[in-house]
Amino acid sequence: MRSAFGAALCALAALSIAACSSSSELPPGKLACPTTFIAPGLDSYTEFRPGVTPSATNTNDIIFGVKLATVAPQCKAESQGVSVTTVVTFVAVRNDQDLRQGDFTYFVAVADAQQNIVAKQNFALRVDFAPRQKEMRLVDQITEHLPVKNLSLGNQYAIIVGLQVSKQQLDINRSRE
Repeated sequence: MRSAFGAALCALAALSIAACSSSSELPPGKLACPTTFIAPGLDSYTEFRPGVTPSATNTNDIIFGVKLATVAPQCKAESQGVSVTTVVTFVAVRNDQDLRQGDFTYFVAVADAQQNIVAKQNFALRVDFAPRQKEMRLVDQITEHLPVKNLSLGNQYAIIVGLQVSKQQLDINRSRE
C-alpha cells in the first residue's frame, strides 16, 4: 500500500471546508466518500515500435500497452478526517514477444469542490512479463487523507486517476473514443 498526499493535503487547511485537526475524537457528520473516477482520455497508454509513426488503428505498430481498468475507493473515518484507499486495476498487454518489461506512470489527484487540483502524485510501475505471457493484470493501492472537520464533507472532493501520457498519446486515446 502507498500512502500519499499527507503533507500536501494539510495545505487544504486554508480552505474553509477543510482543516487539520488535533482532536482525537472523530469529526461530526455521516461519512461521505469523495467521487472517484478515471480521467477521460487518460485511461490508456501505448508504446509504439521505434521509428513508426504512431497510429490508433494499426495494432502491429504497438509493442506494449496499458489500460486503466477500474478504480474502487474504500473510505473510513479518521480522527482528523477521511481516509480514502483507492484500489487501482490495470491490464497490461505486450504485442512483442521480445519485450520482457514495460514501464508506465499513472497519477492520483485530489480535486476540491471548485474543481481545483489540490494534490497530485505520480506513481511509476513496471510490468515483468513471463516468457509466454501476453497479458497481465496489476493492482496498486493508494491511500489519501482528507483533513475535513466534518465527515459529511468528504464528498466535496474527487479522487481522479489517470495514466501519464504525451499529447500525441492523448490525441490517439481521444480518437478511439
